[in-house]
Amino acid sequence: MELSKIKEAAERFGTPLYLFDLDCIRDRVQRFRDAFHGEIGLTYSMKTNPFLTLEMARQVERIEVCSMGEFRICRDLAIPAEKLYISGVLKIREDLMEILAYGQDAARYTAESPLQLQMLSDWADAHGKTLRVYPRLTNKSQFGMDEDTICDLIANREKYPHIEFAGIHFFSGTQKKKLKKHEKELQMLDAFFARLAEEAGFTVPELEYGTGFAVSYFEDQKKDEDLRDPDNLALFGQMVRDMQWKGIVTIEMGRAYAAECGCYVTTALDIKHNNGNAVCLVDGGIHQINYDGQIKGMYRPQMSVIPVDASSDREEAEWGIYGSLCTMNDVLCRSFPAAIALGDRIVFHKTGAYSVYEGMSLFLSHELPAVVLYGDKEGFIPARTQMQTYTLNIAKY
Repeated sequence: MELSKIKEAAERFGTPLYLFDLDCIRDRVQRFRDAFHGEIGLTYSMKTNPFLTLEMARQVERIEVCSMGEFRICRDLAIPAEKLYISGVLKIREDLMEILAYGQDAARYTAESPLQLQMLSDWADAHGKTLRVYPRLTNKSQFGMDEDTICDLIANREKYPHIEFAGIHFFSGTQKKKLKKHEKELQMLDAFFARLAEEAGFTVPELEYGTGFAVSYFEDQKKDEDLRDPDNLALFGQMVRDMQWKGIVTIEMGRAYAAECGCYVTTALDIKHNNGNAVCLVDGGIHQINYDGQIKGMYRPQMSVIPVDASSDREEAEWGIYGSLCTMNDVLCRSFPAAIALGDRIVFHKTGAYSVYEGMSLFLSHELPAVVLYGDKEGFIPARTQMQTYTLNIAKY
């Protein structure tokens, strides 16, 4: 997004501010479409940035929903049930019944455990509807079920007359930096699908695969293999085609779409020198933004300065950028070479993914930043005004 648009948004809506670029997210989706030539479907993990959910529902095949709050966002947005992929490590019966009342047999559902599968089956039996269910294969964590458990459930699928085992769900983590990791996982899945065919007489129709393509955030960080590069995406597509198993593949991502499509805008409200070190204090802080992998501001994210006034007297220095919290840990960047004056906007780029809730947003009862979307066609779309949080941190008696 052009800095002039960011400046305009800051002037209209105030800072701190999250600003998300709809044109950028559309472009990122199209890049994946072009790279995969229609051979691989796309799912958006809305946990990445719930404010992009409505737009992404228009751009991709599915929205992965991992909590009741996320489901209610989708319901309030009137996202069609057939777009919903109901995931989440813990599904409480009462919550699942509320979801099923909306999703019925149009949505898709993961089963994280035999208990979850049984709850889905009970509802399907009672309502005479067939549900599409994706048992989740564990990555040796608390998520999902192991191979033996899934084999047993599918081998005894006659116990679940209203369940269609529509595929297998597998997610093994985020920020994967090497194609070798994906190659190893796809080979493992290939072997598991062959086992299901041999032991359970079952051909897996679809793989819902949480790929976790990495995003590099920092200027001074060593360059990792960019798995979102068209050449690497082509190699990934070839790995899928090389599997002995042949079926539908849908990849589930969030950060890979959204990270570059947002910025966090603050204002330089105090400037000083401590022991020869240039210090810039901004509204906002680590309670509102925290880059994955950043350690107390040691890495420099992609940043920009937007002068409040071109004629202002700016000081060129290696600035430490600090937030407004009463903690020495509130370091946004320890060394940022720039010319800064009071009132300048300090912009942190690549904050489209997870930024709105990675920090301790209620700490010190500071305000929640405004959230604004922007598209060239739509203009600015206010999604949330600044909100005071002290009312959430008070007990009267």
